[in-house]
Amino acid sequence: MTQTEFIRTFNAFPAKDRLAIAKKIQLQMADALFDELDAELPDVELSASEIQKEINAFRNAQKKKN
Repeated sequence: MTQTEFIRTFNAFPAKDRLAIAKKIQLQMADALFDELDAELPDVELSASEIQKEINAFRNAQKKKN
């Protein structure tokens, strides 16, 4: 099926169904993109303390911006 045929078929659905289909496609694509990006990142173990330090640093930087 070509892209044009797919779009034509997709557009034949009622608006409510098109929305449901689009949401499902979006979720699947987001999952695929996350998996792709996750594979590129190193696996680094972080302690709860290190995570909290990062959160605090981010919050402090946001306060300084405002």
